[in-house]
Amino acid sequence: MYNLFFLIVYMLDNRFNYINVPGLGGSGEHHWQTFWEQAYPEIHRVQQADWDHPICSVWVNKLQLITETCSDKPVVLIAHSLGCVTVLHAVAQRKLKGIAGAFLVAMPDAERADFPKECIGFIPVPRIVLPFPAVMIASENDPYITSPELKKWADVIQASFVSVGQRGHIGTAAQLTYWEEGQQLFRSFVEQL
Repeated sequence: MYNLFFLIVYMLDNRFNYINVPGLGGSGEHHWQTFWEQAYPEIHRVQQADWDHPICSVWVNKLQLITETCSDKPVVLIAHSLGCVTVLHAVAQRKLKGIAGAFLVAMPDAERADFPKECIGFIPVPRIVLPFPAVMIASENDPYITSPELKKWADVIQASFVSVGQRGHIGTAAQLTYWEEGQQLFRSFVEQL
């Protein structure tokens, strides 16, 4: 318990604003993004009207709006799954300003044939170089993308790449709660910004 408290006290750097960008379905009460928000009230969440039937343009606009409300300090994005794809679209559409960096976790292959059909407008996924530092976090047994494929995406967007072993989709099913390993990776990333 002491180690968790140490991480909670020292993870966030007050030079930045922090925004969680969840994916399809949102990040429920047992998702690490929710636990991080409970531990760190400084982390804000993009609120989408419909987490289960995402429309890319709507999601991008909501992300833009919340980043604009955080204009007092640079923003660090904490994206999971389809939230990562949303970040890429927002950058490609020049909708984001003041972003210091992006922590991208378990970006799925939104272009594969069996990707959920309720996701509208997310393909093709922009192949762009991000104009800010980013790290791509991968799992070796993610059902939505292979680790080598995600490494290729990291190379395309010029993000660093970190594999966390076998953690599935690094979401609720992985039962990560506060995901201490992720906190350490996130803290290291922010320290370099």
